[in-house]
Amino acid sequence: MKDVSGNQETSFNEYGFFINVPTILKKDNTIMVNGLGYGQVQASMYNYPTINTDVLRKKLEVVYYQFSLIHKWNDKWMLAISLKPTLSSDFEDKLSVDDFVFQGGAFITRKFNDKLKIGAGVVNSTRWGSPIVVPTINIHYKHNRHTINAILPISAKYTYSFLPSKKLNLGLGYGRNGADFNVYDSNFPELDKINYSRANVGMIGNYQLTKILRFEISGGISTGRTYRLVDQNQNLHNFDSKAAPYLNLGIVLVPPKKD
Repeated sequence: MKDVSGNQETSFNEYGFFINVPTILKKDNTIMVNGLGYGQVQASMYNYPTINTDVLRKKLEVVYYQFSLIHKWNDKWMLAISLKPTLSSDFEDKLSVDDFVFQGGAFITRKFNDKLKIGAGVVNSTRWGSPIVVPTINIHYKHNRHTINAILPISAKYTYSFLPSKKLNLGLGYGRNGADFNVYDSNFPELDKINYSRANVGMIGNYQLTKILRFEISGGISTGRTYRLVDQNQNLHNFDSKAAPYLNLGIVLVPPKKD
């Protein structure tokens, strides 16, 4: 931790999974997607002066349902809407309205040609820690072996496809992520929320293992990291962290397309 009087340290290990089920409506002009997701964060905070213990360990959990609707007006214009009600808590006390976070977004995208799509929209997200409304610009470009997917300022990826089958993709990526949890702990009874945020920048890659399995990996530097403890009077205890390496591993299961 930066600019602190003691030897404060913080550790976050994240695990999660999600499933999305698309349904095609109205002669391929509209796609409805229903999704469920779960995430767990193992958080450890050491030597915080406001906590009545040397080490505070918390298991923070997220459970969400996501509904998305993608509608193609014509060959050039498309609308996408996403609603994501979320429970975000340590689940150590009775559930209340404070455990509920409503996230979502809306985008309008224009297709300029077979290679390029550009759009704009707005999202309400906890990627910066506490919920915040952010305007966005989305860019999708694909030509030969080059692919760019970006929702700025949230994320951006560039990949280049290798091998004759294009099974291997390598490139660069940026992603902003974070979370906001309602918590309770007897060692810090005034504690009401824990939230954190960071930006990951580095190399990304994926390899198509089989027709339905894809392995994904990314690694680089995690920077712009902030951690906040919020007490019941809404007072903030802010801690900034030094940049450090990160590593993400994932397996994606994509069922084959129906004929």
